[in-house]
Amino acid sequence: MIRSLSFNAFFYLGTLLTAVIGIVLVPIPTPVVLRGVLHHWARAVVWGMRWIGGMKVEFRGPEHLPATGPVLLAGKHHSECDGILLAARIPGIAFVAMQEIFSYPLIGAILYRLQMIRVDACGGGKERENLAQFAKRACDSGRHIAIYPEGNLMAPGERERYRSGIYYLYRDLGLPVTPVATSVGLVWNRRDWWKKPGRAAIEFLPAIETGLDKQTFMRRLEETLETASDRLIAEFSGRPHTPSQLVLRSQGQSGSVPPASAPLAQRTHKP
Repeated sequence: MIRSLSFNAFFYLGTLLTAVIGIVLVPIPTPVVLRGVLHHWARAVVWGMRWIGGMKVEFRGPEHLPATGPVLLAGKHHSECDGILLAARIPGIAFVAMQEIFSYPLIGAILYRLQMIRVDACGGGKERENLAQFAKRACDSGRHIAIYPEGNLMAPGERERYRSGIYYLYRDLGLPVTPVATSVGLVWNRRDWWKKPGRAAIEFLPAIETGLDKQTFMRRLEETLETASDRLIAEFSGRPHTPSQLVLRSQGQSGSVPPASAPLAQRTHKP
């Protein structure tokens, strides 16, 4: 409990200080300086996770992460720290974030200046056009682009329906997709105030090649991410390997169909 409280104080005070510095830097014509601040803040948080909170996170599969962009990353989303961990590893990363976050005080202005990629959860053809426009800007500047296809924070052992926005990025940008599995929710679960000392991992997996049709790509991505994340959860929790359970958080529904056996007709992918 003391470690968790100490880390929370370190994290929130450090984040507030970084946000204030970020606002001061917003008027600078180039976002490069602000991206450097984000990267160093993320590295400080990872340091605090390990040495204050007792949360040691391993990075696996670095050979599957290209050193330079543009790169598309599709990750499992357990926690607020998922993006922080990637930002600590990848300077200048561009995240696909919900439109609502851009309206937050301080944070919204900083995200705009960082040229993060805005997306409306409601989706639709117009939103796909906006997503493609902002993503192409990041792609043209050689940045790594990270997106969480489920669109929700999921507890370890849960999965949501995968939104198809990742497919349109994959198709329109002509880039392979590197899946990013995780078990980070075991130590820092979705929006939990109390953090748990322990070990977890983020794993970069072999890229999914370009040229697949939508149905094949979405199925490959879901099965790859869920299987690898379930494996990491079993390894770091000491519990038997169990397929993730379908939980439609946005609709208040849940089920128990494993991703590999769920009929495609039952898995509509929202943009």
